Amino acid sequence: MPVILSHSSALELLRAVPPQVRMYPHVAEPLRLADISTDSRELRSLDVRSFGIRRDPVHVLVSRSAREIQSSGVKTHHFGLAVMPGGLLLELSPGVYAAGPELCFIQMARKSSLVGAVVLGCELCGRYSHFSEMVSGYYERPPLTSVEKIGEAVSALPGLYGVSRAREALRWVRDGARSPMETALSAELFLPGWHKGLAFVRPELNYEVPLDEAAAIITGTKSCSIDVAWPGVRRGVEYDSLEFHLDSEKDLRRKEALEHMGWTINTIKLDQMADHAALMRAVALFEGAVPRQPGGPASEEEVAELHQWLLRATWCGMGLERALFGVPVSHDAVRVHV
Repeated sequence: MPVILSHSSALELLRAVPPQVRMYPHVAEPLRLADISTDSRELRSLDVRSFGIRRDPVHVLVSRSAREIQSSGVKTHHFGLAVMPGGLLLELSPGVYAAGPELCFIQMARKSSLVGAVVLGCELCGRYSHFSEMVSGYYERPPLTSVEKIGEAVSALPGLYGVSRAREALRWVRDGARSPMETALSAELFLPGWHKGLAFVRPELNYEVPLDEAAAIITGTKSCSIDVAWPGVRRGVEYDSLEFHLDSEKDLRRKEALEHMGWTINTIKLDQMADHAALMRAVALFEGAVPRQPGGPASEEEVAELHQWLLRATWCGMGLERALFGVPVSHDAVRVHV
């Protein structure tokens, strides 16, 4: 009988198997949960390590009426609907399924804080992933899903316990982040006052600005990408990670080209992300230039508290201690940042 890996095990799978190395197909057809195995012997015989899953217990999904699986190495989760809609599961091998990124987001949002859910959503919809081990750093990969696709999954699961938390968190998730710090910065700027954020209006992440002929001559490119942008007011914020900004001459030409196109760009550096007072001084430079959401920002103390939550949620400072992937990855297949 089929087995469905879910929750933390599904997330570990999504992080441990870079899509550049291995892609699993989605299960297109609906699946009856009554057909899912609850036999602990089948689960114990399953080699989950071959899918990059190394943590115990292994989390599995069963029907709402199924009995709890009696095994110390298995955590049972009951699915509140009789049928799993098509498109929400990945097929790892015949009879072995896992929650796809959209379903995994919904599952994990139910069990985490709203801030944690927003950070996870930005990761799944972004162009980076944390490692499956809890260490600092990330690796580059194509987006696993999008805000639109997660929204479709939420709509396909009406009445499922925990969907309301996922729906609220998804309001503050943005597509396109390229690093955990971009996620932390954009979330702090975008989250509303009642979630302890600065409550600026919705930004675009890694927004592409087409250049006219004069600007293109300056940069030698046809467009420039802005980390956090508000196109309506032509204002942007660049996160300077140092790693991506080693060519000062190129950065200057890029800034001149964007200024020629009518944009004003502020820069936030890594040391400012570590010092919240310094970050707020940088934010003050575009205060008034970017509109706020109704209700305005949270207090300075609340925003500082959110900032610390975001840094913890993005694993800042965890360090690199062990192997990063759960499956064999050939040299240079994935670009890694640690």
